[in-house]
Amino acid sequence: MSDPRRDRLSVGGLSIAPSTAPERWEVRAQSDGSAVEAHWGEWVRLARRILDTDALSRDLEARGDAWDQGHAAGADPDAAADAVNPYR
Repeated sequence: MSDPRRDRLSVGGLSIAPSTAPERWEVRAQSDGSAVEAHWGEWVRLARRILDTDALSRDLEARGDAWDQGHAAGADPDAAADAVNPYR
């Protein structure tokens, strides 16, 4: 039986599969496209950076929304036109 940890993974347009070198994995955007190879730990660190960046983006968006709601709730209508959201 083959090792399931060495099976190809596909996520939408990307796929990651074992490389010819046993310690490396390759990522392809298309099945016939060129591959980018790296160690598994490097792919995990890349995924972690993407998730952290996404979380930061969502946090800033939530802060901007909260600022808009808070400002709209207590602002003077005449002064509201001059207010600038610092999170946008």
